[in-house]
Amino acid sequence: MAKIKIMVDTSADMPEELAREKNIGIIRFISIFGDESYVTGTELSNADFYKKLDEFADIPKTSQTPYADMYDILLKESRENDTVIFFTISSKASGQYNTANMVVEEIKESDNPNADIRIVDTLKFSAYITKAALLAADLAEQGASADVIIEKSLEELKKWEVYILVDSLKYLEKGGRITKTSAIVGTLLDIKPVLTIRNGLIEPIEKLRGKKKIFKKLIELIKENPDFDSENPEFMIVQSNADYAQQTREILNEEFGKEPIMEFEFGPVVGTHIGPGTLAVLFKLK
Repeated sequence: MAKIKIMVDTSADMPEELAREKNIGIIRFISIFGDESYVTGTELSNADFYKKLDEFADIPKTSQTPYADMYDILLKESRENDTVIFFTISSKASGQYNTANMVVEEIKESDNPNADIRIVDTLKFSAYITKAALLAADLAEQGASADVIIEKSLEELKKWEVYILVDSLKYLEKGGRITKTSAIVGTLLDIKPVLTIRNGLIEPIEKLRGKKKIFKKLIELIKENPDFDSENPEFMIVQSNADYAQQTREILNEEFGKEPIMEFEFGPVVGTHIGPGTLAVLFKLK
């Protein structure tokens, strides 16, 4: 049976213990606060990130994995495994995918001509990538081929939709997702944009007003989606506010008698662009 290594980057928000349990490798982004930079997941935990975010006067930045670091990691894994499958953050939002492909070309030209490294552009973020990678790891353990693993994992990505509710508009404004005028007006009127992922990018699709029963309103939006699988509902939650996640779990229990199949916390990569106090609900499609 071929030895296949599954890898993600820290945009997947995969918990470290889960990655170790499933033998999934993590390639790490850099988080930048002014003149200080940190490797996400090792030098900067999620808790440290949100503490710094609260204290930092400006908006931090993220940087893709340094070329040399990615080279060393993929070269090592290509020597220790028959095949490496690396699920990257959306190529529409980061240069990570393109860098990985350049790294693979150089590895094949120099240090390991026989390397079989597959770089997969998920066109997604966060729990989407984790869900696909977990399926890939299970399929690899069952002896599936690399082609089948990639095919099934990409199919899995298409089975889910996400609605994201943000607490503050300033991170979207700084990141160019909404205009400064929209951010000011939205804050004054207490309007919360609902975001989703379209064509590899995070985009606003709806607006909710006020804070009262806001998570109930979000679930109502999900129920109104004609592609939502209401007969066999499944959910995942990603959050940067544990209380918001708890309230949402209670609503899902009331409405569907269901707990989320998985729950994650937004890490520095996605958290930089949507800020603290964010809740995302992924729901299964028909």
